[in-house]
Amino acid sequence: MFTRLFSVELLKMKRSNYWLLVIIGPVIGVSLGLWNFFQNIDVFIVSKDDNGWLEAWTQVELFYSSLIYPILVGVFAALVCRSEHTGRGWKMLLALPVTRSKVYMSKLVLIILLVAWTQMCLLIFYLCLGWILSIPGTIPWRLLLGFIAKGWLATLPLAAIQLILSIKWSSFSIPIAINIILTLPVLLAVNSSYGQFYPWAQPALAMSPPDETPIQSLSVFYTVILITFSISIISGLIKFNKSDMT
Repeated sequence: MFTRLFSVELLKMKRSNYWLLVIIGPVIGVSLGLWNFFQNIDVFIVSKDDNGWLEAWTQVELFYSSLIYPILVGVFAALVCRSEHTGRGWKMLLALPVTRSKVYMSKLVLIILLVAWTQMCLLIFYLCLGWILSIPGTIPWRLLLGFIAKGWLATLPLAAIQLILSIKWSSFSIPIAINIILTLPVLLAVNSSYGQFYPWAQPALAMSPPDETPIQSLSVFYTVILITFSISIISGLIKFNKSDMT
């Protein structure tokens, strides 16, 4: 039954143009980051030992993971609940012989997959545009793949939290507005040791090079992410199972 539910969620997304966000977000983030890098390349490349790809990544990460990425996660969460909030969709969906837990998890898995596809588009576009613009140095494949994977992992708590908000409010704009407001302090949070406890700042910290982040213990950081994700899922499931979705 979960597979059928998830297939329906995918079908709803395929029939819309929402997948364009998966591409647009990375395109904007990479474009802004590389523009800033090449405008100030003398500041970033000061010796032969500096790797242009890593230096350019710090600028892409600054624009993308600190601002665009968290907002995208909130938009994805709002989109997967949009059809149910219109035309008494929740009532019709929950009238089917399905459990609420499976409905909830199918939507959460879809959000997580959308985020994963977004991260892959980010890497592809960064490599392509960087190659076209001739970023100096060799491509640090292992580090870049690590940034992409860790950035995806770090959004799991945020995805679960935003799903809770998107289910709670039938208005499409309210959960997105809350998400934007909570994204604004990210640039301050990432420079603080307390930022690792802030779900909106966790993706930016995870995608930062080691010398650009205040995180002192990666084990503590990812433990916090796992605990926050688990608590958010449990809280969301309990609330969803008890809510009157009429």
